[in-house]
Amino acid sequence: MNREDLLLGFIQEGFELIEDCENAILAIEEIQQSDGNFDEELMNNLFRSVHTFKGSSGLLKLETLVKLTHEAETLMDLLRNQKRIPSQDLTQVLIDTFDRMRDLLSKVENLKGNPEMDSPTELQIQALQSEIKKLQLKEEDDPSEVTPKKDKNVYEIFGEEEELKESSAKSKSKVYEIFEDSEPEQIKNSTRFEIFENTPKENISKNNNINPQIERITETNKFGSSNIRKEIKVANDKLDSLLDLVGELVIAESNVTQHPTIKSIRNESLNSALTRFHKILLDLQEVAFSTRMIPISGVFQKMSRLVRDLQKQSGKKVLLHIKGEDTEIDKTIVDLIADPIVHILRNSIDHGLETPEERIQSNKSDTGNIFLSARQSVNEVWVMIRDDGKGLDRNKILEKAKSNGLVSGDTTTFTDQEVFNLIFHPGLSTAKVVSDISGRGVGMDIVRQNIVKLGGKIEIHSRYGEGTTFVLRIPLSLGIMEGTVVRIGQKFFTIQTIELREFVSLRDKKEIELDEGQKVLDIRGTFIPIFDINNILNHKEHILYDNLDPLMIILEYEKKLIGIRVDEIIGNQNVVIKPLMGIMENAQGVNGFTILGNGNVSLILDVKSIFSKLELVGIS
Repeated sequence: MNREDLLLGFIQEGFELIEDCENAILAIEEIQQSDGNFDEELMNNLFRSVHTFKGSSGLLKLETLVKLTHEAETLMDLLRNQKRIPSQDLTQVLIDTFDRMRDLLSKVENLKGNPEMDSPTELQIQALQSEIKKLQLKEEDDPSEVTPKKDKNVYEIFGEEEELKESSAKSKSKVYEIFEDSEPEQIKNSTRFEIFENTPKENISKNNNINPQIERITETNKFGSSNIRKEIKVANDKLDSLLDLVGELVIAESNVTQHPTIKSIRNESLNSALTRFHKILLDLQEVAFSTRMIPISGVFQKMSRLVRDLQKQSGKKVLLHIKGEDTEIDKTIVDLIADPIVHILRNSIDHGLETPEERIQSNKSDTGNIFLSARQSVNEVWVMIRDDGKGLDRNKILEKAKSNGLVSGDTTTFTDQEVFNLIFHPGLSTAKVVSDISGRGVGMDIVRQNIVKLGGKIEIHSRYGEGTTFVLRIPLSLGIMEGTVVRIGQKFFTIQTIELREFVSLRDKKEIELDEGQKVLDIRGTFIPIFDINNILNHKEHILYDNLDPLMIILEYEKKLIGIRVDEIIGNQNVVIKPLMGIMENAQGVNGFTILGNGNVSLILDVKSIFSKLELVGIS
């Protein structure tokens, strides 16, 4: 292996080691807050990460990194030998050191070599040396002034799970559902969350410092926590090629099993072999798909540091709760969802949470709470960011929207969802003061755009005076989706199954024509506009319906509904998404295609762009 390959490997490993260091130092801060015992294992892990980073830097002759990490390693060694919990000032020096390591490693990535010693790095080395001298003097003056080793205790911010449940019951907390009672039963049953449960005040830290505490709730691995997982690193392009080949294999298998000649053969042995082949292929597809899945914990851990820094900027006290960080998501999506979460957290701390004085006046704890959680729901991952702040002010949002010309006339009929969605418009901010954290009315529109690009959705639920919850609904993978295939004439179209509300037979239905020529259908008291696929896609060659058994599929996006005429429902299947290229790349209404088992090409409908085109998204 040549030096360049070693360097590339070190850069990836280096960023991971820095992240490990940050997580360890944030955990040490939790011990500071709780006046806990010295955690020898935690400090040893921190020392080993810095030691490994220094060793790899030396091997690659990255002298600037070696000089910085040598001082950091010396400091860590003193702390672990003295069994001393670092002070808050020393903790900040260490965090600044990790930031400097990250900046230097980014320069290494660009230069493919050793970065020159610069002024910020020299200052950081001096800060480390100063802390080293302080520790050495303390050890010389009073060798007994070290934290005695005690039996290791387990520290949890809210105690054991059963204690949490008991204290929650005592607090008589209120529980609300995300969706209103009018939602379909199957959606209500699968998406109940306690989104405004009040955290018992006796469980919230009374510490006057403004360093964040972090509660992580993780699920035990089904194989037990004692198992050791052996992992190897594989290049991304190899994993992508593997998934593409498996996708092609799925299509080829469908071509064979659905071939008229094969289907005409009545042979039990052949059918048994094909069934077994199909099962093995499904297992292979699942395994190949799982290789792209990684825990969302990497994103969540970065947010711990973000919250720590933001609360110091804002002067507020914040307690971050993390749950579901073991939830897995496609590696291509993980990095893309980080920015939306960052924007929402910034707004939650700056606008959502009140100051300690305001919270006390509102009979709340002076410490604000932010709950960051993830869970898998069918083919989606739901990321929830909830705060127990003041919530969204409906009247202020409408007032600002009117002044910006976004809405006019009577707004009393607007639902809360419609009002809350207005904050996604560029430039709409109800903040009285523009701060360094947020308040310029930018960011939330980008959040929505990024989530939509991923094929996801974003929902807002808020109660004034109690808090706000953002729900990011993101597909598990960008490469495969569960789709419903329909036929219109001789053409095939695929719609993401979760965007389908229902199918309706048009045999006994009478269309109602409105003044502007739009036709609607009365479906159980709800008037749903109905469209032809030609109106939606603007095909030069019109698609002809056979009208043998006319049907309508009802699509749903942000609680708005439309109907599209179809001739036949082919069925549900997992489809491999292939991107459009050439002149089709910018086609409106479709965002890819797939090849069906019968060899036909099926266009994948882009439901969001369809609603946008028909001016059914947002408030006009």
